[in-house]
Amino acid sequence: MPTWGFVWMVAWPDFRARLQRFLVIGLGMALVLAITLLLSAFSEGFRLRSERLLDVFGGDRYLVAAGSSGPMTSTTPLPASLGDIAETAGAVARPVFLAPNAILVDGQPAGVIVVGSDGDEPGLRVVEGRAIGGPGEALADVEVVELALGDRFTLAGQPFTVVGRTEHATWDIANAALFVDRQQALGLFADGQDVATAIAIEGEGELSGLPEGVEVQPREQAFDDVLSRTADAKRSIDSFKVTLWALAVVIVAAVLYLAALERVRDFAIFKATGAKNADLVLGLALQAAFVGLIAGVSSVGLAHAMKPIYPGLLSLPVRVAWPVIPVAVVIAVLSSIAGVRRAIRVDPSQAFG
Repeated sequence: MPTWGFVWMVAWPDFRARLQRFLVIGLGMALVLAITLLLSAFSEGFRLRSERLLDVFGGDRYLVAAGSSGPMTSTTPLPASLGDIAETAGAVARPVFLAPNAILVDGQPAGVIVVGSDGDEPGLRVVEGRAIGGPGEALADVEVVELALGDRFTLAGQPFTVVGRTEHATWDIANAALFVDRQQALGLFADGQDVATAIAIEGEGELSGLPEGVEVQPREQAFDDVLSRTADAKRSIDSFKVTLWALAVVIVAAVLYLAALERVRDFAIFKATGAKNADLVLGLALQAAFVGLIAGVSSVGLAHAMKPIYPGLLSLPVRVAWPVIPVAVVIAVLSSIAGVRRAIRVDPSQAFG
């Protein structure tokens, strides 16, 4: 069994003597882990983006065309009058009309989701300017690149002016909402028919008498519908995170192994004076754990400091950030195995060489 006396009398003083080196190792590992955390924050941002988009339109459930992908991606039209069924049941109904399109911004195409708006979206926030007041006016999400107040653009052959800007109305990093007058949107994209691509419903009233070809989807299904648009990007990010974890292991293992090679004579002296292999293993493992702790704590601070550098919606809640600390400790301890193997193979006679 290892002796804690060896740890406190030898390993801990050795750690303090080499503190500068261990700090450099820890901060290098922290930078890799911070980038990993930022990738996690970017991935988590997809979920937050989906939640906030649904908050814009409200609704505990949605009426959509049967078999459609979902209320936030379907373009299959429904009669807007279907909302009367929900209102008869005591619920609140709001027609949602969406039309994917593109506009030119400074000569470059920008993907947008045109939203026919009556100005009654419960979660719509105007962060700059004002809400639309009629045809020819547009409310743009802040993620529509370079589209500022007063800018003019053409949509489906009609001129529009940006009178306000909103936020958190985005489907993914490439498609943001562009709110225009509902009647004008219907005229441009639905031949003037009073239709909706979905109907948001708030309230618990039972919906009866729905016509064939219409189904009710809960908010959870709508959330999955939006999130599915970023599934490929999320998988790529998760794969890259695994690569970075492996990189952290390799970096720390290499540095600790090189440090162990420099200390071969020290290990031989320890053994010659009675230290056992278990003592060396425990001492090196604790030193590595301290490095991991330094790296884990520092990585959380670095990630928060670096967030403003990266565009897009990043979310780094505690449940995502805190696991990096114990994981960093485990990685550092595992990375010390190479150095441990070198230490236990040292012949005590090398102390006198």
